[in-house]
Amino acid sequence: MSRFDYTAATRRELVSLIRSNKLFCCQQSFLVGLLQGSRLTPFARARKNLRRRLANCLQSILPDSQKIICRGARIWLPGLDQLFLREKFVDRMRIVSGASRVSHCHVAFLQGLFVAHGYIQSPSRGYHLEFRLQGSWLAAAFRKVAAGLRLKFCFYQHEQYKSFYLKSGRRIARLLNLLGLFERGLEFSDLLATRNLLSQVNRQVNSETANINRLINAAESSIAHIRELLTWEDQEIWTESLHQMAQMRLRYPHDSIESLGKRFEPPLTKSAVNHRLRRIKALHAKIFSQTVDRSQPS
Repeated sequence: MSRFDYTAATRRELVSLIRSNKLFCCQQSFLVGLLQGSRLTPFARARKNLRRRLANCLQSILPDSQKIICRGARIWLPGLDQLFLREKFVDRMRIVSGASRVSHCHVAFLQGLFVAHGYIQSPSRGYHLEFRLQGSWLAAAFRKVAAGLRLKFCFYQHEQYKSFYLKSGRRIARLLNLLGLFERGLEFSDLLATRNLLSQVNRQVNSETANINRLINAAESSIAHIRELLTWEDQEIWTESLHQMAQMRLRYPHDSIESLGKRFEPPLTKSAVNHRLRRIKALHAKIFSQTVDRSQPS
């Protein structure tokens, strides 16, 4: 599904939701978010695949006397007082924010706003939801409603519009659930959970791979030190415990520290094995650093 198809499908679902909403105040709030244009000649902008559905929705929520004219990409509602609708909506926003009716009206406003100005990217492509709003009143109303519903949007000022957007899958899922789009919200939540799980698995695999690489590098370094020490002319440098450890390390080069310790009789702890390997490393550094120093001209 292309990005425009996903947005169009989301808009169609919102139109169906508001058509089934029988609360008059919510229907008016939907219109406030949907309509643009002048006071008495407002219009709704809609793409071809949404125009007929939106016109039928408006016909079902508006009085029978209201004219609805579809012309091009616009649906005109001549005579409908857009200023009156906005004033009524502002009055509702002044009511205590805890009132459920006001919350429903806020949601209806966002539903209309998304149908007219919203965009959402398919979650398979990434997380992005955006409102592109023109005009200071609509942007101010959106800020007020978003704050009341505790929705945190990022903001970008474009030359032609104000952009309010979300890039968080969790926040997008919450907004979709708030708008009544529960299946789409679940789609985002499921995908987010799957990606988080895969991310955790990748981090664990990377961590284990890094540990294995460190063990391999440490073993190769120890083996290189042991081989150089075994070529040293004075083999009395070895204690019995260190010589035994050197032989075991050469014999089992791929063993981990724990596995190497279990091959001794009696078995050695990881701490004891590490201690002996560190002593071999220190012995190598002591002998060969002295050799280098003696070879330097005085």
